[in-house]
Amino acid sequence: MGNELAPLFMVPQDDETREEYYINDSVVNVFFELLKKRSDKFPNAYINHYSFSSHLVTQLIEGFKSEHEVLAWLKVEKLRGVHKMLLPLCISSHWVLLYVDIKEKIFSWLDPNPSSQILSFHFEKPVKVLQCFKSFLLPKLGYSDANEWPFVVRNDIPKQKNSVDCAVFVMKYGDCLTHGECFPFKQEDMVHFRRRIFLDIYRGRLHRKK
Repeated sequence: MGNELAPLFMVPQDDETREEYYINDSVVNVFFELLKKRSDKFPNAYINHYSFSSHLVTQLIEGFKSEHEVLAWLKVEKLRGVHKMLLPLCISSHWVLLYVDIKEKIFSWLDPNPSSQILSFHFEKPVKVLQCFKSFLLPKLGYSDANEWPFVVRNDIPKQKNSVDCAVFVMKYGDCLTHGECFPFKQEDMVHFRRRIFLDIYRGRLHRKK
């Protein structure tokens, strides 16, 4: 993953938007896979969750796979008993996180850039994903009331101050959600997080909390 990891070593200056700074889906998906492996290895320290691949969702959004094909690929039985579902999404080159709290029965939208207007200009894409959860996936798990679960846009989260760190923010949102509901970081931490994420992926495991 040498080429894919290279942007993690770059430090964006002010509001630069060069493509070299952008982190692609391969890095984001590997990081979320490592989150799952960590929680499986230390079940008493982290919240039981499942992370979906952005590749699969892209195929659903673009119409390459139907809802039934997505469900067949997911192997729904593996999702039973999880408390949270995390779905990183890249829409129009901007990363956001869709988070499903199974215990509280809430859909949450975490966008590191409030001015992205993803929900305004590309509303049909998240709606298609939500519909897959509400009408197909969650009912398969026994949640027949999923259509009644509220959809919340989270405003109590750290926000990016440039236009290239959205993927790092989304990865850190996911990391924090495996601990609880607190997000103790800010834009100034992104340089450290970029290097930390590189080390985690390079080693093939995430650091665990003391």
